[in-house]
Amino acid sequence: MPIVSLLAALGLVMPLPAAGPVPEHHVFAVLRDYFPSRTVTIRQGESIRFVDTDPTAGPGHSLTETVPEGVTPRFDSDIVPPGTFKDVPNVSSLPPGTYAFNCKIHNVLKGILTVG
Repeated sequence: MPIVSLLAALGLVMPLPAAGPVPEHHVFAVLRDYFPSRTVTIRQGESIRFVDTDPTAGPGHSLTETVPEGVTPRFDSDIVPPGTFKDVPNVSSLPPGTYAFNCKIHNVLKGILTVG
């Protein structure tokens, strides 16, 4: 198993190497129907790759900003099927702050994204 897959399966959030001025890219994984790390901290301009390693997830999971009904989230991976990944759009353009997130299928899966 490649080391990145192993670390993602263990639920570790890790920066991947960046080349030149390209911002760092963080990997955030879900495993067995829960977010192993409920907090993610990135620097402004960095991005997140959301990996669904949960083989029991049914249709999958999402990493979606928690917002009131009728409000469009600033970031939303949409549904990521088991065994796949998706770069979460708009994370790199978020201003510094704290953002709650959840899975839009499994609302009990929640966490906090901090952009510094």
